[in-house]
Amino acid sequence: MGRIADSALALLADGPLDAERLGTALAASGATRSRDPVAAVRRAIRDDPRVLEMADGRFASVLHALSGVSLATVVTADQAAAGELDVEPDLAVLSVLDVGPSVPLPPGIVAGEPVVVTIEDPVARRVRVGRGSAPGARPGDEAAILAAIAERLGRARPGRPELAPPITHLGSVVAGVAALSPDALRSAGRPLGVVLADAGIETHLGWVGPAGTEWSSLTEEEVDALECDVADLLSAERTAEAALAQGRLLTVLRRHVPDRVPAARRHLARILARSGRFDQALGHLRAAFPQEDPEDWYEASLIAYRHGDEASARRWVESGLARADGPERAEVAECLADIGDDLDAQAAFLRARRILDDAEALFDEDGPERIAGAITGLRRSYLIEAMIEEILSALPADEVGALLGALADAGDVGREACRAFAAILPPGRDRAAADGVAQSAPSRIPAVAGLAGARPAAAWATSPLDAPDQQQVVITVAKERGRVSPLVVLIDLDQLGGGVKDAFFLPDMIPPRLRRELFAPMEEMGLPSSPVDLHEAIALVQYALGRTAAVGWRIPSLQHQPVLDRIERWLLRPQRGDAGRRPVA
Repeated sequence: MGRIADSALALLADGPLDAERLGTALAASGATRSRDPVAAVRRAIRDDPRVLEMADGRFASVLHALSGVSLATVVTADQAAAGELDVEPDLAVLSVLDVGPSVPLPPGIVAGEPVVVTIEDPVARRVRVGRGSAPGARPGDEAAILAAIAERLGRARPGRPELAPPITHLGSVVAGVAALSPDALRSAGRPLGVVLADAGIETHLGWVGPAGTEWSSLTEEEVDALECDVADLLSAERTAEAALAQGRLLTVLRRHVPDRVPAARRHLARILARSGRFDQALGHLRAAFPQEDPEDWYEASLIAYRHGDEASARRWVESGLARADGPERAEVAECLADIGDDLDAQAAFLRARRILDDAEALFDEDGPERIAGAITGLRRSYLIEAMIEEILSALPADEVGALLGALADAGDVGREACRAFAAILPPGRDRAAADGVAQSAPSRIPAVAGLAGARPAAAWATSPLDAPDQQQVVITVAKERGRVSPLVVLIDLDQLGGGVKDAFFLPDMIPPRLRRELFAPMEEMGLPSSPVDLHEAIALVQYALGRTAAVGWRIPSLQHQPVLDRIERWLLRPQRGDAGRRPVA
């Protein structure tokens, strides 16, 4: 998981600690050399499944906090018939581990029998369910749980008093009590529901509140509070906890606001995919397919594509398109069609680049025609760019001119390939030769024209108020058929002093996909973007790249994308016929 996280876990073995004490201890031991060790610790453990953040802000080791926790419940008739135990309320702590909403009941157990559920391995989410004896009271554990509930019910939501209904999440309370003592809750006592009822505390969908709580009138407040929690957790990049909160939100919506369930389910799938749990994400979406909503197929195709499952992505694109009829579904249909076209174009690219696997392909008699066909047969300009970049990397520099001459003599398809080379080559003799061919006639192939006419189009940036340690800048380059090529730049304002932490170009896409697939997820994570002046954004990126070089940082995306060459090509290099463009200082 990382040196800082592992070192933090070693410290948490002795009990919960806050980030400040963890950061101080890790800095003293040399585990981190960050100028802000507290922030470094938070980044390292904020989404680590081995770490639990308690209500008071302290962190605890999940292994030490919850190993051996035992909770009792009595099987109801419905549970016996279903063969499953409900997690809420008696086994509420399991929800913190993303176990539930139910756990299997061993065969042979009948209604009215007491059972004990023990957490054997909280990191692996492994629990044991077995028969138990009639549970007895454990006054110390019960008092600790009731005191923690009372403290949390009296605490208003900071800065948002209107979102502070007198309720709190039971599973989080129980986990916090277990974390404070290695003996707490390690022997099963009375069922939690019984303890709370005797104390005049009511339970509802995993929440607890005082007697007389009007749960029906609190539904909107519950929803608002959960949505606020999810947004806060995503903003802190604690995606595992955000998925838990979104799952609780989905439970509330299913009971009370079913028309909002589809959008919430897709949001949960996005959160799960963001945390690397692709199978779970797709499972939620597959369950929704019978409802015939093309938005579910659209979301599933995106997740499958990012997971490397192009076959499923293509199949789900077609399924979504078959159901995306009517004007109200026009945008999702357009997005699905754009994804499908891109998947086909990428498959064509993989077939076309096989020419580079033949060492003689660039030099034999038919080489120019084969190369020209491979380039012009691609339907997306960003793929033509990638193909030419690979050809140039495989071809000796002194052979480029000869290839261009051969292409120029290879008929219309060769001249189209020359036009594409002219857009990619840096200024120099070879570029001038390609330009001579390019200017003889305009391109008739949209993807080639998309390269020749590519220009910076618009820019957005996040506010330092939303993320003071990192700013994100997005600059789009206009391409063919109304598509744009988005450049995403992450500027580190902390450790790199304004340098580029990473930067990458996304595949070309239509503007609705840019809004749905880039800006909406950024906003979900608490990083809304606002339009900014294009030239100022380019100047900021250029300055940040200078800082990157000065501190000696290597941009990670360079391992798979020549992003610096592309930034120079599309943003910093003066464009043909663009003499009036404002220079970038």
